[in-house]
Amino acid sequence: MWSPIILLCLLTNLTECITIGGPVELSKDLCKKSIVEVGLPYLRKKYSDKVIEGYGCMRWNRNNPHKVSSWYIT
Repeated sequence: MWSPIILLCLLTNLTECITIGGPVELSKDLCKKSIVEVGLPYLRKKYSDKVIEGYGCMRWNRNNPHKVSSWYIT
């Protein structure tokens, strides 16, 4: 399972940031596609006072749900 994560920061103060993620995708490729085609356009419109500082996909470890097994960061 892969979760998309996007980092948004205020234009005037880059230390005031939030992360937004979801929904879970079954593969890294679907996760990346979800960010680019759905997440980024939506967040740019909804949060026009913020800048997207980065985004990536986080893979959950199925054997230990409290541990992340890998990252893909753009």
